[in-house]
Amino acid sequence: MQRFRAVAVLCFVTFIVVLPFSFTGCRSTVRTAVKETVPAPAVEAAATESVKTTRQNLSMAQEFKDYKPSEYILGPEDKLKVSVFRQDEMTKELTISASGMISYYLIGDMDASGLTAFQLRDRLQAKLAQYIKAPEVYVEILEHRSHKVFVLGQVKNPGVYRMKNDFSLLEAVSESGGITRDAYLDGAYVVREGKVLIVNFYELIEKGNMNENIPLLKGDVIYVPDNRDHKVFVLGEVRNQAAIPMRAQLTLIEAVAEAGGFTQDAKKDSIVIMRGNLSEPEVMQINAEDLNVAASIPLKRGDIVYVASSTIANVERAAVRLSHILQPFLQVARGIILSDTAVDVLEGESLNTKVIVGD
Repeated sequence: MQRFRAVAVLCFVTFIVVLPFSFTGCRSTVRTAVKETVPAPAVEAAATESVKTTRQNLSMAQEFKDYKPSEYILGPEDKLKVSVFRQDEMTKELTISASGMISYYLIGDMDASGLTAFQLRDRLQAKLAQYIKAPEVYVEILEHRSHKVFVLGQVKNPGVYRMKNDFSLLEAVSESGGITRDAYLDGAYVVREGKVLIVNFYELIEKGNMNENIPLLKGDVIYVPDNRDHKVFVLGEVRNQAAIPMRAQLTLIEAVAEAGGFTQDAKKDSIVIMRGNLSEPEVMQINAEDLNVAASIPLKRGDIVYVASSTIANVERAAVRLSHILQPFLQVARGIILSDTAVDVLEGESLNTKVIVGD
């Protein structure tokens, strides 16, 4: 009997001693199970899946590196000097009229606009041959006035500038007095024939990288935005494409909401944010179906948000497509209306009808 009691006491003591460790082990097991269900690395991996980032060089300067400007085409306001060999009395300075005409001895009025100096010389010689034997005509351009470029935005003297035959981007900026303290070089661009040409103004002006110094053509518009003009652009499949004033902690989902929300055709898993210098932006692909991700991504000044209508498989390709989308939109947003693509916007029509995504 005593032996039985001793065994019972020993078992009871063992139970009392071991029991707390058993529960501690259970609590430890439960905690481990919870941690393994939502571990921190898994959350980070999920975020990485929702946001894919790349960098794409969109500068178009390389395309114009070997560009050779065509011969100067005469136009209204150009000032010329016409002379004939051994006929000093026939030397005359002329200005092409607004209608493109000049008036010269013996010949009277004739068209000059749209011709090169050599073509005008040949026509003058042909007409003068009726009065003078084998005339040798010389045409000199005294002042290039008809070819103009527009330099707008944050330069010291914005306005219209006459250009010579070989006129570069850097020369145009220099003629306008250079950039101001408020210039936002990362957002600057050139508009040519209604299309946006993306050039790295920062590399050109701040670092002197002449590879970005593209030759200009007649009618080019250079626009340097204001560093204080804090906006983000929301494009694509939203109800009202817009330039939204930037505010502190503006998130992706808030910007989309301010643009009227998604359309029915929006692919929420294929939203692209283009950030930084227009010529070499950081491009992020966002899966906004994950609302936690969409609500946690703060936007920055100058961000361009594009909501696609179909799934974007390649982020680099999306960056190139975005450069095409910018063409009509930036002109409207900046008040530069230069092409037919923006006419219906001025007349109250929806911009959506004019934004076309190019493959």
